[in-house]
This record gives sequence, C-alpha cells and structure tokens, in this order.
Amino acid sequence: MSNLKPWEISQKIDNALEAIAISKIDKFYHSYIAKITNLPLGVVIDKLSELEKQEAIVIKLEFHCEECSRSILTANKSELENIDFIPCKYCGAENCFDPLNAIPIIEFSEDFRQSFLKKKLITKKKMLG
Repeated sequence: MSNLKPWEISQKIDNALEAIAISKIDKFYHSYIAKITNLPLGVVIDKLSELEKQEAIVIKLEFHCEECSRSILTANKSELENIDFIPCKYCGAENCFDPLNAIPIIEFSEDFRQSFLKKKLITKKKMLG
C-alpha cells in the first residue's frame, strides 16, 4: 500500500464505485470498498468523506436492533434529533437510541450514479463503432 501514488488510490476507489453503481447496489459500507480495493479502511474513509463534501455520495447512519441484529433505521444525521428509542419492527424490542452504535452506510447521489451509467453507455457505443 505504501508504494501506491495518491492518483492510484483514487483510481482504485473510483473503479470500485463504478462497479457498485453499475451493479445497482443501493447501499454499502466503507469496509466493502476497503475489501474490494485492498486499501486500508482509513484511506477509504478519507476519500469517501471527500466525495460526500462534493455531494457525490450520502453517508447515512444505520442502527441495528440490540436483540435480533437486523437493520431497524437508516437516516441522515439531521433526522435523528429527539429520538430516545427505536422500536424493532422484526422482534418488537425497544432499542435505546445511542449515536455511538450507528454504522455509517453509503448511498450514491442519483446524479453520481447516473454519471457512471452514462459513461458505460458511451463506452459501449464507442466499442460498437
């Protein structure tokens, strides 16, 4: 990893994001990008934070039930005010709201996803001549 140039790191992450966008995966974790690129998680988090500032992606917070471990709430940070408990629609447990238990989850902005799909279409047209 230490011998990769910054542009190589960006290229690996961009390629991974393009593959995800084309596959139509709706949400994914930072760790998924780290796994498929073989990059350290910290490097991935930094790059994705830059993309969030550029409004290419949205990083939301996901909460899991303390009893059954299923995802029970995914929301923007601004939507989490005045929440004390999160009921689980699967097992009925009342979960105490604790922002420290949140897992960041990533979604593409629609424009960013479409940019990859348009790129794929343009590339396909060029290859067909």
